[in-house]
Amino acid sequence: MIKLKNILAEALNIYSVDIIIVSDKDANITDVFDGMRAIRRVTIVRSNTSDEREVKNRSRTDGKEVHTATIKFVAGQDPKQDLEFFKTTMLQSDKGDPNKRIPGLRHVVFKPESLTKL
Repeated sequence: MIKLKNILAEALNIYSVDIIIVSDKDANITDVFDGMRAIRRVTIVRSNTSDEREVKNRSRTDGKEVHTATIKFVAGQDPKQDLEFFKTTMLQSDKGDPNKRIPGLRHVVFKPESLTKL
């Protein structure tokens, strides 16, 4: 008998990619991650910022913090095109609204070499 889990795994293209996030120092990074999770097709956002990076963040005086994370998402036909969609969605708000969609998020960089199908 075919298990439901196996059927879903075949039907869905689930990918993982590492990202670098630049956020405001006064922003709660958990809120930034929650905003990323709210984007369509993103399923998991897991922080993997090293202790060394956290020490550097505390000593920064430019009002920014740098974090690393891994996101898992359900891909369409082209997962690399989905990454561009995620970046645009994370950084831009609705038309005419001058605020960012995810408050506190300044910049996001995807590492396409880490893109893997799960």
